[in-house]
Amino acid sequence: MGNEAESEREEARHAGRGLVWVASGKIVFIVTAYAVALSLPRLFGSEQVFGLFSVAFGAASILNNVLVASTVQTVSKLVSEDETRAGQTLRQGLLLQLFVGTALGGGLALAAPLIAEQALLDAALTPLIRIAGGVVFAYALYATLVGSLNGRRRFSHQARLDMTFSVLRTAGLLGGAALGIGALGAMGGFGLAAGGILLVGLVVVGLGKSGGEIPLKRWLVFMAPIWLYQAALNGMLQIDLQVLKRTATELALAQGMTSDPATDLADVLAGYYRAAQTFAFVPYQLILSVTFIVFPFVSRATSLGDEEATKRYIHGATRFSLLVLLAIATPIGGAASGVMRIAYPEAYLAGADALGVLVFGMVAFALFVIGATILTGGGRPGLAAILAVISLVVVLVATRLAIPLAGIDGHDALIATAAGTSLGTGVALLLVGLAVWRAFGAFIPPLTALRGLLAGGVGFAVARFVPHETGLTALGALAAGFFAYLAALVVVRELGRAELDQLKAIVQKRRGGV
Repeated sequence: MGNEAESEREEARHAGRGLVWVASGKIVFIVTAYAVALSLPRLFGSEQVFGLFSVAFGAASILNNVLVASTVQTVSKLVSEDETRAGQTLRQGLLLQLFVGTALGGGLALAAPLIAEQALLDAALTPLIRIAGGVVFAYALYATLVGSLNGRRRFSHQARLDMTFSVLRTAGLLGGAALGIGALGAMGGFGLAAGGILLVGLVVVGLGKSGGEIPLKRWLVFMAPIWLYQAALNGMLQIDLQVLKRTATELALAQGMTSDPATDLADVLAGYYRAAQTFAFVPYQLILSVTFIVFPFVSRATSLGDEEATKRYIHGATRFSLLVLLAIATPIGGAASGVMRIAYPEAYLAGADALGVLVFGMVAFALFVIGATILTGGGRPGLAAILAVISLVVVLVATRLAIPLAGIDGHDALIATAAGTSLGTGVALLLVGLAVWRAFGAFIPPLTALRGLLAGGVGFAVARFVPHETGLTALGALAAGFFAYLAALVVVRELGRAELDQLKAIVQKRRGGV
């Protein structure tokens, strides 16, 4: 009995250390990603070059994110089921992803002229997309190595490998941009970094062992729904930039511009919009960790048939997420122009109004992801994928229709793109809310939603009216909006004695542990 208890404690300590390592890796990734996003415009010295790079990089990111998520989850799942066969599973995963990576990466490289000239109407994207094909190939294999480490619970190795890649990626992108050869240099540096981390990963993790293969059908059955969901999810998040690029080019050509000025104008708009995306994504990226917490709790509660516990977890997770998301988004939306001033040259203020719209679209997107995670944890991954696909179609149609209505003069096209995306993510939230409510009888408590929106309106207004004409005063406006939001939550009694007592209990417990 004592040995069993000690074993459980050791496993808990191992899980705790693993969480710290994985979280550290994610923090390094986020910090370096923002360092790149905020540095590239200055290194390029041109909004047009930044926009050109952003279109190619964003398209590659959609594929890369799908590959990483689906491959890591699948390999980790199969490895963890039987660790004695971890080497064989790794070898089979590498062979499978060698095929997938070659097909996708090679196909992307071969189709680069077609994609650049026919889909995005800009031949200058061709070499960038070709390099992106090499990156996709490297990501397919690298994700297999990470999945193997995760499945064997070697979290420190996984985190170190991810941290190394974050550093290499940053050095490659910024170093390539600093060479003075524009978007091609930055994308080339990215390609070298992806190839470098693949080689490092193969040395650290190895190639696995042959023999005892898992049936291919088992790989595909587990991976296919993840592919579908992740493809739709990442499309919802980033496809608007490609739609803006193509549609703006078409509109410019229709107004009588020749090819080069038309593509340059579209690239400038894309650069402004990408800058707005950088800050609009902040609420989603900060709340993403909730999905890692809510999934196992909902999964366990539903497997035990504990309906009350399931409702409690869903209410708690969605309420917490909404309040935190609004705490971040409302000050950013209110002081959007000041936020842009913090990090970007003056020209990028053209994207400020788009930021003010898109940041709330990302609140809806983040809540959709949490709702989809609840559905998946409750045994309905197919439904989550279907809702994501429907919402992606709405984003595509809405942005494609909205941009021509706005035109390409001034910043109206940017606002239209943000509005189209936000409409799509709003529909996604509505659909997933209805699905979760029908399945489990719970989602965001209605009174919480009402009070949160009222408090968010206060935070937005305060941030908007506090002066934010410089980077320094913008920080003050953000702080004022944040604290005004919290105060409003107390006034409307969404935050009260219960939360304060919980916070006090946590503090006392930690002091007692010390």
